Amino acid sequence: IINAIMMGIATFPLVKDDPELSNKFEVIDQVFLILFTIESSMQILFHGWTLFKDGFLTFDLLIVVMSWALEGTQVIRAFRIFRALRLVTRISTMRNLVLALFSVIPKMTAIFMLLLLIFYIFAVMFTQLFKDLYRDGLVPEPYFSGLAYSLFTLFQMMTLDEWANIQ
Repeated sequence: IINAIMMGIATFPLVKDDPELSNKFEVIDQVFLILFTIESSMQILFHGWTLFKDGFLTFDLLIVVMSWALEGTQVIRAFRIFRALRLVTRISTMRNLVLALFSVIPKMTAIFMLLLLIFYIFAVMFTQLFKDLYRDGLVPEPYFSGLAYSLFTLFQMMTLDEWANIQ
């Protein structure tokens, strides 16, 4: 938790603009990475190859290894915050929540596919009903002139993105 808070504080101009303070934050981040590495090493020694049977322990190890592998890459360094996800493996309530979310994914996929089918049906229907409105000069844009236009227009209306402009 402290590491995640420190990484958040390091984004403020107070820290970014002060090279000395920024350097101190980098050193503290390196200390945390060393501590995480020691912890992962101890887990490997304790669990052995069975460590890879536990997805959460494997995830912890992957985050630590990627932190070391991508340490010198400036752009990728922003992904260090993913180490905060290690909290999910430590707090049983969060772990159970993540497992529950993953168990619901197949049902959510079925719901998404059903909504996609309904969306497609309405796009085809509106294309058939309103395809000539633009050609006849009744609307300023080809909102329903083709299937792609209909899908885009319906998406705009569904997300309320500039839907007021659709006449």
